Amino acid sequence: MSHPARWHRLIPLAIAAVLAVGAASGAGSQVQAAAPPDHKAQAYANAELIQLLRVSTPTAADKKRLNTLDLDLAESAGKNFVDLVAYGNHDRQLLQLAGFRWTVIEDDLVGADKAREAADAAYAKAVKNKAIKATLPSGRTAYRQLADYNNELAALATQYPTKVKQFTLKNTSLEGRTIRGIEVSHDVNTSNGKPVFLMVGLHHAREWPSGELTMEFAYDLLKNDGVDARITNILEKSRVIFVPVVNPDGFNLSRTLGYEMKRKNCRVTDGQIPTSGQCAQSANQSKGTDLNRNYSGFWGGPGASSSLTSETYRGASAFSEPESRNIQALVSANQVTTLITNHTYSNLVLREPGYAGAGNTPDEAIYKSLGDQMAAQNGYTSQFSYELYDTTGTTEDWSYYATGGLGFTFEHGANSFHPAFSNVVNYYYGSGSTAGKGNRAAFLLAAESAINPARHSIITGTGPAGAVLRLKKSFSTKTWNGTSLPDVLDTTMVVPAGGTYTWHTNPSTRPSVVQQGGTEAWTLTCERPTGQVLETRQVTVARGASVTANLATCAAVF
Repeated sequence: MSHPARWHRLIPLAIAAVLAVGAASGAGSQVQAAAPPDHKAQAYANAELIQLLRVSTPTAADKKRLNTLDLDLAESAGKNFVDLVAYGNHDRQLLQLAGFRWTVIEDDLVGADKAREAADAAYAKAVKNKAIKATLPSGRTAYRQLADYNNELAALATQYPTKVKQFTLKNTSLEGRTIRGIEVSHDVNTSNGKPVFLMVGLHHAREWPSGELTMEFAYDLLKNDGVDARITNILEKSRVIFVPVVNPDGFNLSRTLGYEMKRKNCRVTDGQIPTSGQCAQSANQSKGTDLNRNYSGFWGGPGASSSLTSETYRGASAFSEPESRNIQALVSANQVTTLITNHTYSNLVLREPGYAGAGNTPDEAIYKSLGDQMAAQNGYTSQFSYELYDTTGTTEDWSYYATGGLGFTFEHGANSFHPAFSNVVNYYYGSGSTAGKGNRAAFLLAAESAINPARHSIITGTGPAGAVLRLKKSFSTKTWNGTSLPDVLDTTMVVPAGGTYTWHTNPSTRPSVVQQGGTEAWTLTCERPTGQVLETRQVTVARGASVTANLATCAAVF
């Protein structure tokens, strides 16, 4: 439903300047602004046009200025533009007052959603009638509902008992839903020191393909283990963890069409659990916390709003939301050497840093190399996250700087948060110049990066069989305003029967400390299964390095 471009001219610069200065002055505030009336709900109620716009931003300063307006920015931007959702006249007038001009990409998003439903029904019917073949690893022909994800995770654990371990994350969602994941590996129930590749989806509720692609890669690994040599090697040498739905409340609301454009979680009022049905009420459509602005890394900085109704609302505090705390706990308890968080919409492979003023990471060379390699498979653009626009408090803002594990955001597709389901097939396997490669090939490269010893660290040694080894590190993570928040990484493995161990880990020194020329150590303890500590050692190991830590004292008394 694409329409011809319509260019909107600048209006008096004096008005634009006043509005821009006012917006910018509140951007760094740590105090939550009073919530304005929910113009999004009003736009739907009044049947105003909900449009997808491409806003001209010729300079970086224009992008920053647009970011202060608290509009619904899509995860798509080029050097000279940013896409956004305009909810009725309010948002278009705001853009005009700020002096921006734009083209219309999609004139009627509500109508486009109805067209997508019809296309999905036709696709499913064609597969059923064998007019076309279902090609995804799972055989799916339609977007999953929340119950489908949960049922399929459980079914995979039952079907592959030695390769799949189902788990529940630490916290239930705000509406009380259990959040589930699976771990996939050879001998999955045996404790070992394999490196971990983590893939997650649906931080943002309306980005349905992000969960689908996460789930399909899990199916692919399991169906092709023992058939595809690369996949067999990955499962032999790593543990692959999948959490397809990080935000079940928001996704359920979006997927059941209660509010299809729902992006955030169901935090209606800071510090309060929502009552039953409260999140779905039209008056609360714009409320919630953007989970991908709620992590503690640089929390509260550029690209994260202090307004509860903003689509990038950062939350009352870092990790204020149970859903983001779940991913924090999961990463903190595993040696996640590579991470992908899936999103829509755009065709991007994004790497740290998330905001332009941070400077390159100390791992830029390998970060860029891997990003470029993956982008060559799916045809996306490999770039810094801030080249999209400034963001802070994202998954990798915390995970990379806290653990050193390489983290990427994949932005899939173009011009739609959840296009017709048939597009998911193209996203997964590629199309056109990337046919036969696509995100499947990119994901395989990420998993192989997770097991590449040049990109993480290794600790080896001897110890008593059956002893529990623990690697732990406590430190503080700073938010944008300089507040220090406590962080703990705490992972374990069991010494194998032979009495020697190999543990694939992240570097002991965090990237921010590397940038300052310092070093940090892991605290390695050898314990009885009861938790009694028998030996403690400090272990310093760099990326790409290996050290030996023989636990003689522990062996003597175990």
